[in-house]
Parts: sequence; structure tokens; C-alpha cells
Amino acid sequence: MINSLDIKTSGPSQPVSGLSGGNQQKVVIARALAREPSVLVAIRPTAGVDVKSKDALLGVVREVAAAGSGAVIVSDELDDLRVCDRILAFFHGRVVAEFGGGWSDRQLVAAMEGITEPGTTGTDGTAEDTEDRTEGRQS
Repeated sequence: MINSLDIKTSGPSQPVSGLSGGNQQKVVIARALAREPSVLVAIRPTAGVDVKSKDALLGVVREVAAAGSGAVIVSDELDDLRVCDRILAFFHGRVVAEFGGGWSDRQLVAAMEGITEPGTTGTDGTAEDTEDRTEGRQS
């Protein structure tokens, strides 16, 4: 796992606390993958890591999905979500929008803030106009 995830370490006995943030995140992913999960759940997988580590971590999540296992990312980082085939946006514990590929930053951020735009796919799979949750207006 050290080589396959490109973890920068002096060896397997080096304490994880002595690694960089990105390499610590890679160790967390490696531990999860060692159990051969049917579903990998990654919560804010790239928080606080450098760009190279971010790309590597998201690549691993993508590989897990491509190999047939489920992969769930929970994040408010748009870059984390770009590797997803499907996105559910939550607001106050409720799914307010669903996106496939081709979403825009504006649409997703609006949904994350409780504002859905006309043409956004609702949770029932149909396009819908929904109430602006922050202002009480119809959009």
C-alpha cells in the first residue's frame, strides 16, 4: 500500500503522526482499503492537503468506484465532488437537489445553501422549481 498510494515515509514503522497531512490522509485511505470494503465512505477526504495529494486521494476513490465497489464522498469542497457520478445536495438535513455530470459550481453551491434554480433535478428525478429556503421566494 505504501508504494501503490505513493506514501512518503521512511518506512512502515514510521509513526503516522510524523507524516505530512497528505500522507496521513493516504494512510487513512490505505487502512480502509486493506479491509477490502464493498463501499468506501470518504468524509472531506482532501481537507488540508496539498494539490498533489488531493489529486492522488481522489484518484484512489475513483479507482475504487471503477473496480466495482461503491464510493461515497461527503464534502463541501467542489473539487472533491468533481469525481462523482452523482451528487445529492443537502440543506438542513434534507436532500434538496440531485446532480449528474455537467453541474455548474453556481448550481451546486446554490443548492448547498438551500436555493435551487429552475431546471435543477429534484429528488424525484424531475426538473422542478422549488422555494428559495433562505428568502421564502419562488425561484
